Amino acid sequence: MTIKSFACAFLYLAGVALTACQEVKPDHPQAGFTGYPPSVYMQPFLGCSSDAPCTRSAEFRVDPVPNGCCLLIVTNGDGQGADETRSYEIFMNGKNVIPADHSRNAQAPVKLLRTNTLKVVLSGEPSSKVFVLIAYDPSQSK
Repeated sequence: MTIKSFACAFLYLAGVALTACQEVKPDHPQAGFTGYPPSVYMQPFLGCSSDAPCTRSAEFRVDPVPNGCCLLIVTNGDGQGADETRSYEIFMNGKNVIPADHSRNAQAPVKLLRTNTLKVVLSGEPSSKVFVLIAYDPSQSK
């Protein structure tokens, strides 16, 4: 499964209408309003080569930082019940935002800085994965 199809499956399961998953011809201008929150960050985190828990980290920059901002959404596995981790835990800028969990989907409001560190602690098979999406949530900006 490609990253794009994985992201589309993830967002479909999260209940977000994603027009970006449709093929768009380059000669057609994109619409101004798409009906889904803009993505600030998207990344799959792959399981470890052993059964022991492992930590995966990523650093990303957001400029400018939206006020209030965002919703962190996690999909365990491929979004269709395969390749799920036994458990995962998510930290954003040193703060535990999703405690140890094994559900298929989880979400939490997060505040972003200019430079952010995302840490994911995974336990599962080498083919297991979680997909993390941080999307702009206008309701958080109030």
